[in-house]
Amino acid sequence: MKFDLVIDANLELIETPIWDKRVGRLYWTDLFSGDVHGYSPASGEDQVWKTGRMIGSAIPCSDPGKLLCAIEGGLHLLDLEDGGLTFLVDPEQGNPDNRYNDTRVDAAGRVFMSSVSKLYGTGAYQPHMKGSFYMVDTDGSVKTIEAGINQYNAIVWNRDNSKMFVVDTFNQTLVAYDYDLEKGPVSAGQVVIRFTDQGMPDGMSIDRHDNLYICHWTGKISVWSPEYKLIETIGFPVEYVCCGGFAGEDMRDFYVATSRFCYGPEELNDNPGAGGMFRARSPVAGMPDHFYPC
Repeated sequence: MKFDLVIDANLELIETPIWDKRVGRLYWTDLFSGDVHGYSPASGEDQVWKTGRMIGSAIPCSDPGKLLCAIEGGLHLLDLEDGGLTFLVDPEQGNPDNRYNDTRVDAAGRVFMSSVSKLYGTGAYQPHMKGSFYMVDTDGSVKTIEAGINQYNAIVWNRDNSKMFVVDTFNQTLVAYDYDLEKGPVSAGQVVIRFTDQGMPDGMSIDRHDNLYICHWTGKISVWSPEYKLIETIGFPVEYVCCGGFAGEDMRDFYVATSRFCYGPEELNDNPGAGGMFRARSPVAGMPDHFYPC
């Protein structure tokens, strides 16, 4: 795949590109500013909504006029017409030291979200600063799936919903859970891949053949088969590759978000487009993300 810069956003850290075919818009977030972006490939317009808080993810809802946002203070619904926020639930109420990271919705409408120390990725971070991995069920109840984690990223399901995958960034592994769509996870997480040669993993996407695309902060995207075998390593134009998402009418436009976080001036010169959104045409269509029922 050949990647071209399509949004020269020049931001510190872009997260979670998610496609909404109904409105022809790619939603993505700017972690530190708390901004939610909606990019229209047809017009080139990039609309912005401000939450004013650190944000991990923004997920389309069954109502195309709303997004489910994981921000400081928990899950909120963002009204795209007036920018208003409606509180839903906060699994870590009263913990000002953490923020919410990746969040996704399963095919039954459950929400999975991870928390991480606000200091993660800085020189002040210490390994004892822990987060958790939560499931918010359809009735609003919260269950802790994993406690005492450092950073979980990138939650996806395979086509038949028998597996849920999560990237353990701190330990540089891929964790798999046996999954039942009526119950949620039905096993403990098992390490199925160790990224010994690829470098620090971050975001992840899945295609229609259940191949996994893992973004690494080493200028790479590694592609893995359903049997956890390395298929391909794709070189990327910048070093800090955050996360990808399939989009477009045929789900073959592969958007990849990047970061300029921690770059010095010389490194920025060597990484033109860092902090922007890139796009390539994939030979394989991706799986669409599930929307939040609201």
